[in-house]
Amino acid sequence: MTSPDRHNGFTLVEVLVAVTIFAIAISTLFASFNIVISNINPINAGLDNYEMAQNTMDRIQKDLTSLCLTHDPIYTQPGLEGFDDPDRFRFVSKTISLDGNSFSQLRFASFDHLDFNRDQKSRIGIIKYYVESSENGTIVLKRSDIESVFYNEAKEYNTKNDPLLCERVKTFELMFIDQDGNIHEDWDSDSSNFGFSTPYSIRITLEIGDQEKSDIFATTIVLPTHREKNES
Repeated sequence: MTSPDRHNGFTLVEVLVAVTIFAIAISTLFASFNIVISNINPINAGLDNYEMAQNTMDRIQKDLTSLCLTHDPIYTQPGLEGFDDPDRFRFVSKTISLDGNSFSQLRFASFDHLDFNRDQKSRIGIIKYYVESSENGTIVLKRSDIESVFYNEAKEYNTKNDPLLCERVKTFELMFIDQDGNIHEDWDSDSSNFGFSTPYSIRITLEIGDQEKSDIFATTIVLPTHREKNES
C-alpha cells in the first residue's frame, strides 16, 4: 500500500519569501543602475575634454614640427641697415589678459599650411593661435592660417572665419626654453632681448572644463629648427 503523493505547489510563506527576495534584488539593481546613469555626464565631459585636447595638441605639434624660419645670413634684423619691416617668418608669442585670466598667444610660419583654395600654391602659412570669448561666455582657442605668398598684415586681425579648435578653455599657457635652458613666458625672434633667436622647445599647458570640473593636459615639443642667438 502506497502513501498518497504530496502536492507540488508552494505554501503562502514560501511565496512571500520569494517575492521579498525578488523585490530586494530589483531594488539593488535599480540603485546600481541609477548610480551608473548619474555618472554618465561627467564621464562624457571627460571624454569630450580628452578628445578636444588630443586634437588641439596634435594640430599644434604638426604646425610647430613643420616650422619655417628665416636663417642667417638671409635674415635681416629689424632697424638695421635701413630695414624697419619685421621678418615675415618671425616667431612671436605674448601673454594677453582675457576675462581676468592670462593666456598665451603664438604667431609663427609653418610648412603645414592648410590650403583650401586650389588656385593658391603657397606651401607656407602664417599660423596664429589665440583665445577669445565666445557667445556663451566661455573661452575658445582658435587657429589662424594665412598663406605667406599673398600675405597681408591686416589679415592676421580678421578672425571672423578662423576655425575653432577647442572650447571651454581655462588655461592656454606656453613656456619657451632657449639654447641655455632658460625658461621664458614670451618670445620675439625680432627682438634684441632674445638675440634675434628662436626657442629650442616649447611646453604647452591646456586646461579644459568648467567651474565644476576641468582637465589639464601638457606636452613639450622640441622644434625641428632654430636660429642661434646673436651675441654681438
